[in-house]
Amino acid sequence: MPIRLAYVDPGHFPVPSGWIAVGFLGGAVVLAYDEARRPHAVVDGVPAPLEPAEVNPALAEAVEAAALRVWPDGWTHAVSDVFKVNRRSLARDRLATVALPPAVMRVLGSISDSPDADGLGRIMSAMAWYADAYGEGSSWPDRVETAVQAAANVTVALREARRGKPLRPVDEG
Repeated sequence: MPIRLAYVDPGHFPVPSGWIAVGFLGGAVVLAYDEARRPHAVVDGVPAPLEPAEVNPALAEAVEAAALRVWPDGWTHAVSDVFKVNRRSLARDRLATVALPPAVMRVLGSISDSPDADGLGRIMSAMAWYADAYGEGSSWPDRVETAVQAAANVTVALREARRGKPLRPVDEG
């Protein structure tokens, strides 16, 4: 069973309310998880249950493929750091029996589908690191908000520092 973690456009590939679509089972068959984290094949919004024992081995390969597009220099530490997933749960044999949380797979699939996936991976890693190291507040959303504000400040600084600078060196000769 080939699986590809990817962005699933809800306008084109509807799933039941409250479910999380994480990718595709080939063609237009969506892999989605219900509220109890059970996998389903969804075609035209109609779900059909799948056996986790049949899905998870292929899902382990899909997770690794998507993660390598986002973090091509090595993904297990990055996935653990960014998504706060225990690194042991990222071992292939473990992924083949217990899937990652659907929300993690959805984000990983969506980011990996981007042409700049590796750049987005670097930004995610940096933001997660900043939130862990400098985030304020007792909740994860509050700590992430601190990182978002820091990123906005860095954006302003980059614009200021690079204002009027050519994108390529100008040949003076």
